[in-house]
This record gives sequence, C-alpha cells and structure tokens, in this order.
Amino acid sequence: MVRFSLLRIYFEVSRLIGLCNLHYDSRNNRFILNHVPTVIYCLLLNVAYLLILPFALAVLTGNVYGCKTMGMFGVLYNVVALTKLLTMLLLMSSIWIKRRRFQQLGNDLIKMLHKFRFAIKSDCRKRCMCKVLLTSSRFVILTQQLLTRDSLVHCDNDSSFRRAMVPYHMASVVYALILILLMSYVDLTVYIIQVAGNWLLVNMAKSVQEMIQDLEVLPERMGVPREMGLRQVLPAWRKLWKHCLHLDEVLKHIVDIFQWQLLFNLLTTYIVNIAILFRLWIYLEFDTTFHIWKGILYVVLFLTHHAEIIMQFSIFEINRWKWMELRDLLVKLWDVNYSAIQYRNSQGLILSRQLEFSILYLNRKLQLNPNRVRRLHIVGFFDLSNSSVHRMSRNIITNVLVLCQIAYKIYG
Repeated sequence: MVRFSLLRIYFEVSRLIGLCNLHYDSRNNRFILNHVPTVIYCLLLNVAYLLILPFALAVLTGNVYGCKTMGMFGVLYNVVALTKLLTMLLLMSSIWIKRRRFQQLGNDLIKMLHKFRFAIKSDCRKRCMCKVLLTSSRFVILTQQLLTRDSLVHCDNDSSFRRAMVPYHMASVVYALILILLMSYVDLTVYIIQVAGNWLLVNMAKSVQEMIQDLEVLPERMGVPREMGLRQVLPAWRKLWKHCLHLDEVLKHIVDIFQWQLLFNLLTTYIVNIAILFRLWIYLEFDTTFHIWKGILYVVLFLTHHAEIIMQFSIFEINRWKWMELRDLLVKLWDVNYSAIQYRNSQGLILSRQLEFSILYLNRKLQLNPNRVRRLHIVGFFDLSNSSVHRMSRNIITNVLVLCQIAYKIYG
C-alpha cells in the first residue's frame, strides 16, 4: 500500500503558511488537535496576517485617486485584483472556530481511505495536478494586474514620497500573493477531498458488484446453500452501507464548513473573469500600443481562470454521477435478491427491505430539483453542478456586453 507521503507534504505546507492549525501525525495517520508548537506558530502567523492586511490594502490602492495617467477602467481592473484579499477575515475566523470539526472530519476521511487501502491512482493524481496548474493562474493574474506597465504600483509620479514607497508596494504585492495562496489552498483542499470521496464511491460500487455476482452464483431455489450465502452477504452489505452513510456525512460537512469560503472565492473569481474579458476588449479597442502577444496573454488567462471554475464545479457533478452509479447497482442487487425470495422470514427478505431503504435514501439525495427536497449546497444560493457553471458563464458574457455599452457611451 502506498504511504501517505504526499498527504504529509500537503499538510506540512498548509501548516507552514498558517492555514492548518492541526498537527498531522504521519505515523498514526491522524490529526492532533492540541499540538502546542503548531498552535502557537499558526496563531502568531494568522495575527500577523490580519494586522498587515489593512496596511497592505492601503498601500496597493493608495494611487487610485492620485494617478492621473490611468483611466477609470484601468483603475477598476487593478482594484478588482484585491477582492480576494477581503475574504481573509472569514478564512482566519473559520479555521479557528471550527478546528475541532476539522480534526474530526479529517480523521474520519483518512480512516476510510486507509480501510479501503487508499493509493493515489493515476486518474486522481492527474486531476489534482491539473487543478494545481489551473489554480496557478491566479498568481499570474494578480502579478499581471499589480505589476505590469499600466498598474497602480507603476503609476507615473514624480513625487519622492511615491518613489520611496516602491519597496513597500513590492512587499504588499508579495503579501497579496501569500494570501492568494491561502485562498487557493482552501479550494484545492475541498477539491482533493471530493476526488478522494469519488474514489471511495468507485470502490464501494465494486463491492456491490461483487455482492451481485455472489447472489447470481447462489441457487435460485430457497434452501440451506442460499440461506448460508445470504447470511454472509447481509453483514457485508450492512457494513458497506454504514461506510456509504459515513462518507456522505463527511462530504456534506466539508461543504458545509467551507461553503462561505467557496461562495466568496467563486464570487471573486467571477468578478475577476468579467474584469479580464472586459480588459481584453478595452485593450483591443482603445489601446494604441496594441501587441498580439499581450492579447493572447489575456485570452489564455481568461480561459485558464474560467476552466478552474468549471473544474471546481465538475468534481461535484462527478460525485453525483458516482452516487447514481451506486444507486443503479443497488437496484440491480435488489432485483437479483428479490426474484428468489419465497419466505417472509428469510435473510433475503431482510436484505431486500434494507436495500429498499438505501435506494429511497439515494433517490432523495439525487433529486434533480433540490429546491423542493433539500437545501442547496452553497449557503442556499445555488448547487455545485454543471448547470450552475453554465449559468455563470452566460452571466459573465452578459455583464461584459453591458460594460462594453457603457464604455462606448462614455468614450464614444
């Protein structure tokens, strides 16, 4: 079995940047709540983040009214880059208030992965690496927004005070990149947990398929051989269904804990996407120093940033498909078992009743209209599905068209 070396590296990096205030014990594969050095280190680092935040925002936006060489849309493009930093307060408060829940859910998930002999398969590794590469576009966008020729940091100003503030501007940009790393780690953590949950569902579906094969091998007529076989299948099914309920509870709690963070991350990503696409149009239409490579850069940034949103939504859609596959296999298992039931007090009838309850549970979970049967995923606003990301894409294009009409009206 592959060890959890990659998980250990992941958690060590998250602790190094002050995001994870839990200590990961690699020997026992569990999180420790009250590890004094880790708690003190993360507390000091988080307090430093919060104290520096207002000063960094003031430095990075100090030239908004003093820069005479930039237009309104250029200023907005730079200011939008800082919207993600405002979620810092929410992130810091949540990781300290809910740290006990983090420990419990993390230990539960690692325990389940260990029971199913978790190994990072090529598909899981490819998905996570692709997510990391797409997430890196955030750093490129922030650097491009804050450090390029037409940024507020490089605003033309002959004041000696402005020139003296350049080192503080650069330090604030580095601070902003660190905060973007914290926000990206949250999205990446939720994504990795969903990938691991999907992998667990695949293994559970394989176990149900094996039960179907076992029942098909048993004689159809009720007798001692079939009754003995059902006595072995029934406990295995109960144990498997217990794991399914536990996994469903863990995934729900993960989304519930991070739902506000996910909401603000998606909202800021949505705003940045509008800003990038609108900036591309402004550059192509009004910029006299047009360069084809700069236009291509804007297009690549928009596509990678938008692809990250699609990937974040698609992993939840894949999770839904995995639950649907598991439900279909349960229906098949029920059909194979029910066709041979002859006596009321048999093990087959008990298994059939439990399967019916499980199928009803999954049918309710997988309802196509969640507004009527359950609360929506993210703060009751929307569901993490492909239909939501399609609506978001249409809204981005609509808002860009509205901004273009406003720009034409102002600048002619």
